[in-house]
Amino acid sequence: MNESSEDKTSGASPEDQANQRAADDVRKAFGDLPIDQKISTLIQVELDMVGDAVSGVMSAVSKAFDEVARACDSTEEPGAPSSGPASQGSTS
Repeated sequence: MNESSEDKTSGASPEDQANQRAADDVRKAFGDLPIDQKISTLIQVELDMVGDAVSGVMSAVSKAFDEVARACDSTEEPGAPSSGPASQGSTS
């Protein structure tokens, strides 16, 4: 049940077919490497992925802190309405 690359891409868009050919070229080039270069390449790819993940997490954390800081700044401004009991004067 082996499918050729033509079977996989026969109904695909030209862009998808080009991507599939590029992926096949990378697989062939990787397959031709000696084992030590394969291991080195895999380690580099893994480190790139870890770096991207850390960058994404740091970006999300930074954005969350910025939102919290903006929320705190807007509640501490003088004259800003507050929803606490101290801002609701007694009318009795």
